[in-house]
Amino acid sequence: MTEAAAYPPPPVPQTPPTINISATAVSTPGVPRPGTKDPTAAILLEVLPAISLQTFGIGNIYAGNVLAGVLIMVTYWITCLVNLGLCVFLIGFVTWPLTWLAFAVGSSYLAYLKAKATQQQA
Repeated sequence: MTEAAAYPPPPVPQTPPTINISATAVSTPGVPRPGTKDPTAAILLEVLPAISLQTFGIGNIYAGNVLAGVLIMVTYWITCLVNLGLCVFLIGFVTWPLTWLAFAVGSSYLAYLKAKATQQQA
């Protein structure tokens, strides 16, 4: 004995649905893109720890120059030791501030350039 179904079978779709996804970069003015670094923050991270902790290189590490940041940090500490030794001959009191100023300008400029480059890449 065959019984008729109470409901008809569901309809079979003729063609599978298509989904179109397009990835386009949307640039919103004033909103930084992911992965970019702020040049002002890189400079501040380079100079502020140098003023308070005598540590250069943090801004370069933030900007993406990790090796350069560590080398700047170690090189500055070595030059501080040399200048400390030169303080015995009184010339260290002149060379130490000049060394600090040179590192402040040079390392801040490198951090700024690297942070600016990350903004242009993304």
